[in-house]
Amino acid sequence: MHSGKRTISTTIYKYFHTPSLQFFNLLDIMAESVKSEKPTVICDLEGEDFFERFSLKRVKVLGKGMAGEVFLVKAKNGSGRMLAVKKFSFSEDVRERSMRQFSTEAGVMQAVPHHHLVPCIVAARCHEYAAIAMPYYARGDLVELCGRQDPRRVNRYMSHVARAVEHLHKHNIAHNDIKLENVFVDRSDRAVLGDLGLALNVKDGSKTALAGLVGGTRDYWSPEISEADTHTRIDPFKCDVYAIGVMYWALVSGEDPEADTDFMGRLRAAQDLDLSPSQRSTLERLLEPNPVERPTASEIVKMMQMK
Repeated sequence: MHSGKRTISTTIYKYFHTPSLQFFNLLDIMAESVKSEKPTVICDLEGEDFFERFSLKRVKVLGKGMAGEVFLVKAKNGSGRMLAVKKFSFSEDVRERSMRQFSTEAGVMQAVPHHHLVPCIVAARCHEYAAIAMPYYARGDLVELCGRQDPRRVNRYMSHVARAVEHLHKHNIAHNDIKLENVFVDRSDRAVLGDLGLALNVKDGSKTALAGLVGGTRDYWSPEISEADTHTRIDPFKCDVYAIGVMYWALVSGEDPEADTDFMGRLRAAQDLDLSPSQRSTLERLLEPNPVERPTASEIVKMMQMK
């Protein structure tokens, strides 16, 4: 292993070395983890149910994906504390995908916590599913903020996202599914990036991955993903940068991202868009079709600091 960087295991079982959680209280763990950015507590509950073990009542479904559901839950102890719990189904048709995504997300959160990444407080494997508990962001995600924010606030959010991505990239991890729905806003008006189930751990010394493993949501694909066959190697870090550009476009233009959009053509033709010279310049750099010419996440952080 080079440069002291930590490699994320691809197998779920590596992490289940935490002793029984009978002496742990979920809310205490949450408070301490958020305060100190401690690594995620990961455990195997064996025959126990996650929700029963931590005395959590399901309030409603916040979202559904291919691997499972996200629930809004409330502590049964009367504190009124709300959390989000992502439940990964182990049903036969999605078991392999769920195991992989749970292992990846929990592993990344344990290895490289950061104040602009959603903290996964407790991750546990039960008999029929796995689950990750994390804070609930009542202010929602960036989808709800498109096209109606002060430019300075947009730049601040993008700076926060860039810092999170920079942190991941420094540890050779590409997020691989950056989009508006995966960026949340906390009570301090701070943007935090979540949903790391598709993250790629690129081996030390390599900056490429097979195109078939890169992508996430199609509306945020960079041109090289669309043009490559599955066995071509591309730079997943520059694909993350392009996805940040698509988010920035949506936030300043109010337009929903669409697959295969010619953003450079839109920028040249869309004189009706109320974009400042600085916004146009930033978009041109982030949405550069040639990945070699695209900035790095660290360069985006510097760009946003100058605004």
